[in-house]
Amino acid sequence: MKPVIGLVLVFIVVSFWTAQSESGRSVWDGVYTDGQATRGQAVFTASCSACHSQEEFRGDAFMGSWDATTVLDLFSDVQAKMPMDNPGSLQPEQYLDVIAYFFRGNAFPPGKDELTTDRDQLKLIRIERKK
Repeated sequence: MKPVIGLVLVFIVVSFWTAQSESGRSVWDGVYTDGQATRGQAVFTASCSACHSQEEFRGDAFMGSWDATTVLDLFSDVQAKMPMDNPGSLQPEQYLDVIAYFFRGNAFPPGKDELTTDRDQLKLIRIERKK
């Protein structure tokens, strides 16, 4: 029985290591653009600020909920639940623009490419605290 447990543990460790190596990007790798964050600020002001403050999405308030998750996790959650009075009513690109705005507010560096609606790509980007 012990060899089976050992094999299962090896499988779990290898699977975790493989997943980590495949998702080598993080929010620290410039995954959004300044222009996207600027659009996100406008969407946030128009669609979110009546119920939320910017501070809810910065620092420990943000990282306490989203550290060690993926951009797809955040995108899916925000799209399913917001705006509170009409969930899912924004265009997918608008949700990503707002997420880019959150990233800029957390001092994650911008890059040359925008976040896209490609769910396979979003799940490869980790949200993590600076190491």
